[in-house]
Amino acid sequence: MKNYIIICIIVFSFIGCSDVLDKFPLDKPAQETFYTNAREIRNGINACYRFLMTENDDRSYIFPIVLDCMADVGFPRQDVEQKFIAKGEHSSRTGIINSCYNRAYMGIGRCNNMLQTIDEKSSLLTDVQIRQYRGEALFLRAYYYTKLVVYYGDVPLVVEPVKTVTEASVMLRTPKEQVIDQILADYTEAAGLLELSYSADADKGRATRGAANALKARAALYFGKFDVAAAAARAVIESGVYELYPTYRNLFVPAGLWDANNKELILLREFGAAISDYHNLPQYLLTRNTAGWACLVPSQSMIDSYECLDGKNIAESPLFNKARPFENRDPRLKLSFLVPGERFGNFQYECHYDSTTCYNYATEARVTNNDCYQINQYTSYTGYYLLKYNDINYSTRLNQGDYPLVICRYGEVLLTYAEAKIELNQIDQSVVDAINSIRRDRDDVKMPEYTLADFNDQQTARLKVRHERKIELAFEGFRYTDIRRWGWAAKYGNQPILGLPFLGTYTDWPTVVFDENGEPQYPGNESYAPHPSTDYRVVENRLFRVGTHELWPIPERERELNPDLTQNPGY
Repeated sequence: MKNYIIICIIVFSFIGCSDVLDKFPLDKPAQETFYTNAREIRNGINACYRFLMTENDDRSYIFPIVLDCMADVGFPRQDVEQKFIAKGEHSSRTGIINSCYNRAYMGIGRCNNMLQTIDEKSSLLTDVQIRQYRGEALFLRAYYYTKLVVYYGDVPLVVEPVKTVTEASVMLRTPKEQVIDQILADYTEAAGLLELSYSADADKGRATRGAANALKARAALYFGKFDVAAAAARAVIESGVYELYPTYRNLFVPAGLWDANNKELILLREFGAAISDYHNLPQYLLTRNTAGWACLVPSQSMIDSYECLDGKNIAESPLFNKARPFENRDPRLKLSFLVPGERFGNFQYECHYDSTTCYNYATEARVTNNDCYQINQYTSYTGYYLLKYNDINYSTRLNQGDYPLVICRYGEVLLTYAEAKIELNQIDQSVVDAINSIRRDRDDVKMPEYTLADFNDQQTARLKVRHERKIELAFEGFRYTDIRRWGWAAKYGNQPILGLPFLGTYTDWPTVVFDENGEPQYPGNESYAPHPSTDYRVVENRLFRVGTHELWPIPERERELNPDLTQNPGY
């Protein structure tokens, strides 16, 4: 069997833009044929961004959003491979696991080729171009390797173009610590080469110094290099380039994503008609009443994690009213998710089994409610919808999502800085200020501020920043990795995904308690009816096998070509 990643490393080491396939035979890669001027080299660098969303080319269950549906906070409705991973039913032949591995190495192959090209064709470039293009290639190589180490652990470390199948087929897995050293070195060099910002429209979306430091901070945090993470995050904070966007709700829809004054965005994955590139998120996120498919939805646990306005959880706060459970809550609840009783488009959203009609604000009359489970069994299985990246203006062009997705933003950097300092047990006012900024500095998010006394020990501080990551970064793809690196997946990855009851009243809901980690728990949930049911809470059972599911398996077809490529435990 031919090995796809081997071919990808070789082929994509020698192609820089999509039209190359129409010009040159792939059996005769000749770098001098491809790059004869600065414009072609720039196109080669552009092609290195092709795999920013490395996992796959799926335009519906799109990364990073779907990662949260593979964790305890979300649910993917259809029978997709991401669901198989969440349920512990994946294997070394699962397509998404293979494509993530392959596509990351495609990106690495392109980066390695361009680094060599820049060295060999330096006479075609200005000093400014050399610095920028080298910085971008190093940044992207580090980004792709970070994904590989997070998902697979030890992986082959390739830092030069691979030119033959024989050369590639004998590569072994490199200990991840060595790969991590290379990742951090690449980010460090990239940060020293890249500009703080670019003024030309043609440079929109390119990696900057801030992106290099921000992604270095993320990688270092994931890999337990907390001193490196804190320093890199601090460099972003002290650069003076970034600040939180005033409105949390608009940050994730075109109004904010395309706002030229948005200083929170650090790195985006661009889409749009100009580059003939669209995603299908409107189709998969919009409600049934607005022509959507209700495919990516939050769990009850996610909803119940939002504090009340006094900063206490819903089991402790006197502000929580079980009859009106979504009132007096952290504003980010209703800014992130659509809950029953709220307006979306022209419809008042209701999901109760008996709510067969709902109010239409345009006609000022009640109409058939397609978001009622009795009317349409394929409405939201949990009773909630995602509002991030969900724009009602796309209800007539469901498969033409042209707005970008956030790869990295300043809010994450503040939380990375805070967590890294806490793990170093260097809990000072700067940690409190970073978290308070997230809780108070937007026009539409005002939560009680912390004082240094609230962080009186490391474990207390640790739980506060972990809670803030869950809330602030909900459905941005972080929870899947977070619960693994915190050692929480064994517990929360083995609990069922719950939705709200679709019969009875809110006051009939079971009492929620919070465990030692501040996570909501539901005593007696084993008695809840599974889907399909008119009164279900159990949407899906999940499985996390300790000692195996911390990592994904190395794709089987890689090991068929090279039996010396070892497999991760349990696969």
